[in-house]
Amino acid sequence: MGGSSSVELQTKRVVIIGGGYGGVAVANKLIGKCQLTLIDPKEALHHCIAALRACTEDGLSEKTFIPYEPTFGESFKRGTVVSIDVKSKKVLLSGGESIFYDYLIIATGSQGPFPGNVEGGEDTDVYVSQYTAMFQKVKSANEIVVIGGGAVGLEMAGEIATDFPDKSVTVVHSRDYLVEGDELRPKFREGVRKQLAAKGVKLVLGEKVTNLDDIPRDGSSKCTLKTNKGTEIQADLAIVCIGQPCNSSAYATSLETNMTERGYLRVNDHLQVEGFTDVFALGDCSESGSLKMAYLAGQQGELVAANILSIAEGKRLKKWKKPGPMIVLPIGRDGGMFQAGPVVLGSFFARKIKSEHLFLPKFWGEMKQKFPKSFH
Repeated sequence: MGGSSSVELQTKRVVIIGGGYGGVAVANKLIGKCQLTLIDPKEALHHCIAALRACTEDGLSEKTFIPYEPTFGESFKRGTVVSIDVKSKKVLLSGGESIFYDYLIIATGSQGPFPGNVEGGEDTDVYVSQYTAMFQKVKSANEIVVIGGGAVGLEMAGEIATDFPDKSVTVVHSRDYLVEGDELRPKFREGVRKQLAAKGVKLVLGEKVTNLDDIPRDGSSKCTLKTNKGTEIQADLAIVCIGQPCNSSAYATSLETNMTERGYLRVNDHLQVEGFTDVFALGDCSESGSLKMAYLAGQQGELVAANILSIAEGKRLKKWKKPGPMIVLPIGRDGGMFQAGPVVLGSFFARKIKSEHLFLPKFWGEMKQKFPKSFH
């Protein structure tokens, strides 16, 4: 049975929309076993886990973009999906090309402001130049304000305070506590607060920036941030680290009835989009009831790949089981906090697990490419 099912899968067209952590995990498991097409507007996987340090470490940004073509060859298709025709089982690219599928995996991820994320389909050197410019802005600024006290904003503040300890760094957050997540322990948040304070980071909590639209995002000029409680903060550079809406542009019109109000795709226990057996959704764009994290997207990608293989073999599909909370929040390369379930550990474990290397060698390895020590 295994042999015939393998032959059957070889004839199937599997299309993956999105080359982030989840999409790449599926592609790595299925390449060579089916007619695979991985679609992404960029030419490289953006390892956004290391994106914030690319703003404080000159030259690091080049290592945060891992090209798709050396890994996936002709199975990689550079393009932007603008709609999905589930009746004809095809996706439509912005240039008018259609790609047909037998199985479709939607892994479009989330959208967030630079520098935590990059948007569009630019060549890698364009994105690298953006990070190089941000590095120069951080280097030249004296008063830096980070807007947003979630994981991204606090990590950004920690990177700046670590690499540029002479600068004034302030975090403004609308909540009166740090880091979102109902399952996070008070000990975790307190550890983050203490480490930031030790690096000289000032926290303005429970205040919302009211003139966000007036803040220059490119650091082109000094600005004054105003909050709903009357606080005014002068800044040479303001970095916005709020908002991570899911990227629903590929399916917003074609799967509108399968979406939540926030744009997430409703999925069953097998990560199939509700009402379909041949369409899967994973990672940040799916309503899978989990924290939106890279490692979870990767685990979901492996499960989706396994389920497609199970369909071909006539086996029972595996269910996605929501794991307990696990988070590593770096506070610069030498600090951070770690929580796994109810266990909370400090900077030593956070540093060894993530903060020192930000998983860069790991993901270059998963893309079956050699981690570049230098591009120069």
